[in-house]
Amino acid sequence: MKFDTLRRDDDRDSTSSMDVLSEPPADRMAVHVVWEIGLLLLGGGVLFALTQSAAGPFAEGSWGGFVAALAPLVLLASAVAVSLRVGAVNLAVGPIALLSAWIFVDASGSGTAVALAMGMAAAGFAGFALATLCAWLRVPGWAAGGAVGGALGLWSGTAGEPSAFMLAELPTTGALAALAGAVGLSLFMGLVGSFAGLRERLAPIRDTPAGDRHGRGGVVFIGLLLSCCLAGAAGVLTAWTSVPAEGAPALPDPILLSVMALGAALVGGTSLLGRRGGVCGTAFAALLLLGLMWLSEARGWSFDPSWIALGAIIAGFLVTRLVESMNTPDEDELASTGRAGEVGDLREDEPPLPPQREGGYDDYDADFAAVGSGGDPWSATGSMPRAGDPFGASGAFDDLRDPRLGGEYGYEAHGGPRYDDGRGRFGR
Repeated sequence: MKFDTLRRDDDRDSTSSMDVLSEPPADRMAVHVVWEIGLLLLGGGVLFALTQSAAGPFAEGSWGGFVAALAPLVLLASAVAVSLRVGAVNLAVGPIALLSAWIFVDASGSGTAVALAMGMAAAGFAGFALATLCAWLRVPGWAAGGAVGGALGLWSGTAGEPSAFMLAELPTTGALAALAGAVGLSLFMGLVGSFAGLRERLAPIRDTPAGDRHGRGGVVFIGLLLSCCLAGAAGVLTAWTSVPAEGAPALPDPILLSVMALGAALVGGTSLLGRRGGVCGTAFAALLLLGLMWLSEARGWSFDPSWIALGAIIAGFLVTRLVESMNTPDEDELASTGRAGEVGDLREDEPPLPPQREGGYDDYDADFAAVGSGGDPWSATGSMPRAGDPFGASGAFDDLRDPRLGGEYGYEAHGGPRYDDGRGRFGR
């Protein structure tokens, strides 16, 4: 096992306590909550208007047809949202769905389990190739997805029609279960993606320029592999719920599916720049987008409903800008976060020192200056006793300073030996 060792050089480590404590604030989830409530209200209104139409897809297929069309779209939108979170948008979700649907239909004569296994294995193989390009070769996601999608498109043009579909059509209860599973999986992944720890782990992918090493190759690989598997499941579900009475089954349109999935993911609140996204927005946006396209057919609007899917991508660009703007901390928040842990804050909390008295010790300074210069400290001006009574008014030691009471040096005590005799005895 290899460990990093510390190096001793002249420069100190650039990481300090301020760098550790001054992390940017966490992403704001309130903007996603408000936006998702708006999507739910819009989707509910469009769905109500759709049920009031006397013509169009909803009038023909009713709720069963709507559920059968919504479940694959939620899976595809979730697939794109996952790839956006890891910073490598998967533009090949439509072609991968077509590949899985073709393999599933062709292998349907071998039984349900074999057909499902082969359809999902084809999606996993395409996902492995796409994830390898993005994670280890560090190819941008849009370029790798375009290459894989283009290769699958060329293959579909030469593969011809698959064998006759030998399985029974998925019943309405099965479609409802598939929709519930797709919505539940979308909500679960959105909830996991809202954790601050996971977002911090995805931050290097977002902040690193394309082609540079960010140290999150494993996360990108897993995310893209999961995205392709979701796309494969959407293709299998599309082929299983649209079995014609006779003739070859209707295979999904790869380009339209890719455009619808990308539009639903962006409108749902997943940022085009990576990492950020909501919880329920992908499922609500898929409901809104499909409802608008079916409503346009029911009302007989004079344009192709596919333009609604393309318009959703343009609207998704605006939603991305909204999410990024509302998640950017303001200057006051950055200032308060950046000052956390500063030594200056500790100094400000300390009580101020009392003001120093100026001139209060001038007399004492004059006394000490006189001593240093060899002068008489008792004659200095100040508050100390003056000459003649150094210890107050007692006068007990005045004779020590009177030269007339002693001999040569004036330090002879009454009745005692002279100081010079003692000095003579002990000084020799």
